[in-house]
Amino acid sequence: MGMKLFSSIALVLVAGLSMAAPTAKELLAKASADARKSGKNVLVIFHASWCGWCHKLDDFLEKTDEGKMVTNGLEVVHFTVLEDPKHKADENQGAIELMNKWGSEKAGLPFMVIIDAKTGKPVINSFAKEGDTSSNTGYPAQPAEVAHFMKMLEVGAKKINKTNREKIGAWLKANAPG
Repeated sequence: MGMKLFSSIALVLVAGLSMAAPTAKELLAKASADARKSGKNVLVIFHASWCGWCHKLDDFLEKTDEGKMVTNGLEVVHFTVLEDPKHKADENQGAIELMNKWGSEKAGLPFMVIIDAKTGKPVINSFAKEGDTSSNTGYPAQPAEVAHFMKMLEVGAKKINKTNREKIGAWLKANAPG
């Protein structure tokens, strides 16, 4: 009976470990490898389950033709950070350290960084004013945020041509909340 109990506990522990969220290092390595194969850069999006603007950004990227232009031009990877206690296990280990390394510890969510897939170095981030955490674009809803998001795409997403960038910007402006 003792061995069966031990085996059951071990099985539960192994199952629990296999359900752990992948690490930021693992996610970034896969996204970078995929991006290199297709000649893209990587769009890293730091987000959390409780973040309404994060969900709005995901909906834009997944459900609109213009958002799909973004995801076709960049390899997109999400890092879960700053979760509430109920969702803490969903966080990607090492993601908060990357977020802080890239200067966004006080920026709010979503926070985005376009990474050069070949070098692993940041090309541009969602700070409209470099180093000014209060200027985080997050979801591009206001005209200045849309303008900076367009700059991010121009600088970091060479696979997205000018015509498509203009369509993306026009959609974001036409569908601004408020």
